Amino acid sequence: MEPAISAQGIDKAFRRGLFRPPKEVLRRVDLEVAPGAIFGILGPNGAGKTTLISVLATLLRPDAGQAQVLGLDVVRHAARLRDRINLAASGAHFLWCLTVEDNLRFYGHLYGLGGPPLTARVAELLDSFGLAEHRRVTFERLSTGLKQRLSLAKALINQPELLFLDEPTSGLDQDMAHHLRQEILRLNRDTGVTILLTTHN
Repeated sequence: MEPAISAQGIDKAFRRGLFRPPKEVLRRVDLEVAPGAIFGILGPNGAGKTTLISVLATLLRPDAGQAQVLGLDVVRHAARLRDRINLAASGAHFLWCLTVEDNLRFYGHLYGLGGPPLTARVAELLDSFGLAEHRRVTFERLSTGLKQRLSLAKALINQPELLFLDEPTSGLDQDMAHHLRQEILRLNRDTGVTILLTTHN
């Protein structure tokens, strides 16, 4: 069976000005993730976890090496791949003045969804993540835990085959972090979605 993620020799560096050498963030990274797995990348802040996810999610081009996600090259087939994946990053950022429901609708439209299918998908996600009672609350008024749950719900709007979670429990108290980890396990069990997550914890 073809891996969900296969990466070989990924390098990435960032320029730091005209007279300083680039900062090397990723060096010769190899990775293989089986379909349907929950795969964790553990490391301290600044270790390059977010950079690696950004490469695999087609947000950054690697300086060297190659990677395939769901059988597609992350550089040559980026546009096709984006329809089949999604990302929930730490420190969720949404349109502050929109409600929970309207934010989900907005992101659904970005994926080409609309009409009754979008309405049904939004209602399903609101129920799944305990957000139905907060559907009319604007993003700016949500607690950190609710923002993280909305971030996870948004990342499922297009029913992705592969989900990237970057520090999904960052900023949460112990109880909420445990609850969110249980949600991730349930999601994987119920849908079979492959999940790659990063954590320093």
